[in-house]
Amino acid sequence: MDYDDEPREETQETSGDGNEAKLAMEEAARKKKEKVESEIAEYEEMRREQREKEADDLEQLRQKRESRKQERIEEDRRLLEVRKEEDKRRKAEEEERKRKKQEEERKRIEAKKIKLKEMEERKKMSKTPNFVITKKGASNLEEASKDMAKSKEQLEEEKRAILAQRIQPLSVDGLDLASLMEKATEFHNKIKNLANEKYELEERFKSQQYDMIDLAERARQMNKGKKRAVQVDDSFDPLAEKYTSAPPKVQMYSKYERHTDLRTYGTRVDYFETKAKKIEAELAIGKKDEDILLETMEQSEENPEAAPEPAPETEVAAEEE
Repeated sequence: MDYDDEPREETQETSGDGNEAKLAMEEAARKKKEKVESEIAEYEEMRREQREKEADDLEQLRQKRESRKQERIEEDRRLLEVRKEEDKRRKAEEEERKRKKQEEERKRIEAKKIKLKEMEERKKMSKTPNFVITKKGASNLEEASKDMAKSKEQLEEEKRAILAQRIQPLSVDGLDLASLMEKATEFHNKIKNLANEKYELEERFKSQQYDMIDLAERARQMNKGKKRAVQVDDSFDPLAEKYTSAPPKVQMYSKYERHTDLRTYGTRVDYFETKAKKIEAELAIGKKDEDILLETMEQSEENPEAAPEPAPETEVAAEEE
């Protein structure tokens, strides 16, 4: 009986150890799961706070953009009204200046007419001949241009008037700090707008200058192409005149190259045509090609002057090309 009880006790101990290990593993898995869940919850909370913060920032940026847009619209409206007022005032001053100028011109013409009338009356009363010797018409034009030309004092006066119109007087007497800040802001905005307009004009000038250079270069290339036009050889060709259906003569080499054969073109044509006809006649009689070649070689040895000179290698290469 004692031997039977020992294995039963060992089996109970082994099962108890297995239960403890299982419980330990379950406890570790539970803790790990709780840890992961807590980390996920913290991450989700952090993301929620971050999204809220980003949404607040975007809302602030949107409000700032809207406010800047509204300010820009108000500023443009105010500048447009100021520009309209300046244009209206400038037009009024221009009309006033034109009216004064016309009045002065009218007075000057009337004074001139009165002087001419007085001079005519004095001439009538005088005993001198009643005629006036006039010079060329150009002198009258010069006098008219001198009358129409402005004096230096008039130009200076117009210059001072334009400067007084463009440069407005600045009065800061009796202004408090807020008014001075507002005036400084206004000047700052005006300088900024002028700088922007200057930049736009400079960019437009650069682009137009580039376009002008491009067009000038294109015109130069077109003129250069016209100068390099192909020159047609209009020299007289007797063969083309004689045989109207014949193709044009092909020039195998330039007329400025060195000529080794001093015979004329007609002489060479006659020679080779005669030789070709002779060979054709001999072939028609029944001679073989070898016999004809031997006879041609013998004739060349007997009369070397009549034989054509061998063409140099340079001319042969040029003809092959």
